Amino acid sequence: MLPDPDGVPPTRSTAADPAAAATATRFVARWARPDLPAAQWRADVRPYAVPAYADLLDTVDPANVPATRITTPARVVTATSERVEVDVGTDAGVLRVVCVRHGQRWLVATLGMPKDTSR
Repeated sequence: MLPDPDGVPPTRSTAADPAAAATATRFVARWARPDLPAAQWRADVRPYAVPAYADLLDTVDPANVPATRITTPARVVTATSERVEVDVGTDAGVLRVVCVRHGQRWLVATLGMPKDTSR
């Protein structure tokens, strides 16, 4: 099992809310645009991220984002009622997106490249 990027291990697996995978996909589609001006890129990704992660994204230079497009559909890896891990394939590799319930919405808490995408 991979270490948890947000430090909150799932307590039990449940059926994933499709809205979580949809949020992950929308976020990656907006994140994977390194050609955008930084202000526009940040404005596009911020609405899909929890506040602390959105603040961290403000420090990203989109020119350093390695992906330019999604190549495979989102695949739920683990899910609880409050947290869903989703793998999204891009032209730079598979991204692991951790979505958490934030009020009535799903928002991205972290994004990274998993060490093992075979599960």
